[in-house]
Amino acid sequence: MVTKDNEQQKYNLEELSQAVTKMLDEQGLLDAQQDNRVSAAPDARTIRYYTTLGLLERPSIIGRQAYYGYRHLLQIVAIKALQGLSLPLSEIQAKLYGRSNQELTAILSAISQNHAKKPIEVRLLHWQEVTIEPGLKIMVEEGWTPSQDINSIIEKVHAVLTTLANSKNNQN
Repeated sequence: MVTKDNEQQKYNLEELSQAVTKMLDEQGLLDAQQDNRVSAAPDARTIRYYTTLGLLERPSIIGRQAYYGYRHLLQIVAIKALQGLSLPLSEIQAKLYGRSNQELTAILSAISQNHAKKPIEVRLLHWQEVTIEPGLKIMVEEGWTPSQDINSIIEKVHAVLTTLANSKNNQN
């Protein structure tokens, strides 16, 4: 929930990373990453990298300390949410460039709602292995029924075996 206090909050790198993790979790997006190449929440190095690329606005500098605000938080959460959709950083930059806080919030809301609606579907496959002769097996998905005439299937299997036999003879 956004309050005036949130919008006035100033974060150092560590605090910003923690706030991003918390917001991603609240939005149900912490587990949105599709692969292990991209971390769910950014560390300080990643935040600096995003700034260098222009994905993230520059922080305010007070003394020698960089401080980030609520807008930075929204920008990073939006970046991470879009990375969860497998978008490359160049495309993310194009989508987020010049967006207001309100627009960033709307993007996050849409991604969060779509992520919540998308159940993870896991379908277990069971295979039966039939040994024809040593070195030759056929794998059949359990419950398989032919979608075509058995003779057509036999012709296809014959063609595969003929091709394999011919390639073996050509290697010798």
